[in-house]
Amino acid sequence: MKEQILNEPLIDIGGFTHSKVPKKNLQQFETVYIDLTKSEEELFQKLHRTNRKQISKASMHDFHILVIDKPTIADIRAFQKFYNHFAKFTNTYSCNSFHINTMSKLKDKNALIITQLLNEENEVLCYRLYISDGDTVFSLYSASHFRLKEKAEEKRVLSIANRYLLWNNILYFKKLNYSIYDMGGVTANENVRSFKLEFGGEITQVYSGYEANSLVGKLVLWLRTIKLRKG
Repeated sequence: MKEQILNEPLIDIGGFTHSKVPKKNLQQFETVYIDLTKSEEELFQKLHRTNRKQISKASMHDFHILVIDKPTIADIRAFQKFYNHFAKFTNTYSCNSFHINTMSKLKDKNALIITQLLNEENEVLCYRLYISDGDTVFSLYSASHFRLKEKAEEKRVLSIANRYLLWNNILYFKKLNYSIYDMGGVTANENVRSFKLEFGGEITQVYSGYEANSLVGKLVLWLRTIKLRKG
């Protein structure tokens, strides 16, 4: 999956999102691929038993899932606000102007999809944001306000909601004849690693990063690194 970030003739920067092809200057990562060509029953049986149980429980809640396949900049901004509130309490990077600009470019290429899960009061409980090329869908962001809830029951409902949204997204992309659901990078965090593997996919080696083919492009990538450090 390749995204051309800038189109000016003197700036040739290719953004590679978990490419399976090794290439100079790209870093090797592990991700989890879910094979969407399998039947729904096969996919469900490959889930960890805890996930199967929680997804079944979630179906008894009055949850509503919204898929925004043609997001506007307002939709992206709403996601940014929700995500940054989440990032503040999880010690992770915020979604800054560089990320918004990148998402806007993806939106313009019809390569960005946003999904939400809402409760019966129309409160957004969790988000997932994807990059799509029509065959592979890559999970770029996910966020819920799990850590902001104080009551055990509220935390339990959010845990169920998060898994339910992910499972329904898998089925959504399967119905659209996608071949691969990419769970995103598998980090050293055991909780994150376990969560992703419990959805039944296979660990796959991929290569990710940005590549500059000109001096100007290298300068742009250097400025990008500075921006990311500043948040």
